[in-house]
Amino acid sequence: MDKKLTFSLFLMAFALSSFISILGVIPLIADYFKVPLSMASLFVALFTLILSVTGLILPSYFSKYERRRFFLISISIFILSSFLQIFIQNFYLALTIRLIQAFFYSSAISIALTIMGELDPQNVSQVVLGVSAGSFLGLSISTHIGVTFGYLFVNVWLCLINVLALIGIYFLFPEMEGHQTSAIKNFSVVKEKYFLVSVLFTILIGIGISVVNNYFSTILAVFTKVPLEVISTFLLATGIASVFGTSLFGFFIIKKNNLPIVIYPIVFAIVVLLLAFGVDVPAFVFVVLIMFGLLDGSMHTISQYWLSSSIKDAKEFANGSYLFINNMNRSIGIFVGGLFLDWRLAIMIIITSVIYFIIALPTALYRVRKYPHLR
Repeated sequence: MDKKLTFSLFLMAFALSSFISILGVIPLIADYFKVPLSMASLFVALFTLILSVTGLILPSYFSKYERRRFFLISISIFILSSFLQIFIQNFYLALTIRLIQAFFYSSAISIALTIMGELDPQNVSQVVLGVSAGSFLGLSISTHIGVTFGYLFVNVWLCLINVLALIGIYFLFPEMEGHQTSAIKNFSVVKEKYFLVSVLFTILIGIGISVVNNYFSTILAVFTKVPLEVISTFLLATGIASVFGTSLFGFFIIKKNNLPIVIYPIVFAIVVLLLAFGVDVPAFVFVVLIMFGLLDGSMHTISQYWLSSSIKDAKEFANGSYLFINNMNRSIGIFVGGLFLDWRLAIMIIITSVIYFIIALPTALYRVRKYPHLR
């Protein structure tokens, strides 16, 4: 039963997180609705902003409901939204319908993480893997479908994958009563210094990654000589690498504790700089993208691990904080990257990303030295 339950939650996390992956087709959205790029980016920026806010508040409220029913309702809303997007021509109506589903994402994922933590803490990584796969592998799939077939088929893909998730929850997930949690009690941990340091580190590395990742296709087009159709294929390989990175980095953390997290900003900054060399050798670009994918996927593992280890007595709040920070980082990254792209300063995206990684390093060293017992 636990294997079926775990698979159903992984599939749900993958399907719901795939909606974030449309950041790779923002230019296609702008062209489809005939709006500026900055307006099209609201499809992701406002979506992730709502995820950020609701990630701290709504999970405590929705946790009181029967969990299987709540999952089925949440996925159904995502299916209906993506289906309607196929036919809507008005930008503001499409944006409104997309934002409705954002109110359910954080609660569904947070409750799924809590369930796995209650059954077997080691299986929490399976849900994190689903979020990572949906965000990164989903990005590659959505971008490839959008470039090849057009924006409408991206919505068809999102609709179908969520139908599969609905079937998985319906047949594989048992009825499970919810329980009310205290949001006020959860917020009491915010004042702890070790929690604040952990939050600051995850925010800095998250923004550093997001600034680059949100406009990956454009950056590659500017700094490399690889054709656009080849880039879309490379991005698919990057997405696959990110999925492996999520699990691989978890293994390194178990073996070496906090050392991999301390060196993480340094290694990622080097990889990002490699993108700015303007190389025209496809094989070298491919290797750099695989390295980027492995590190990119690891971000989810690092965020969930450091936040949950800093507040072990408030797991739902830790999970909500993980979702809040990841999606807030994505919103900020979209905004910052969009400013630079409007001014055709793609090199500033690379520089800004590296700066965030450099600033993040002292926060990691501080937590490791000041609170070595946090594991």
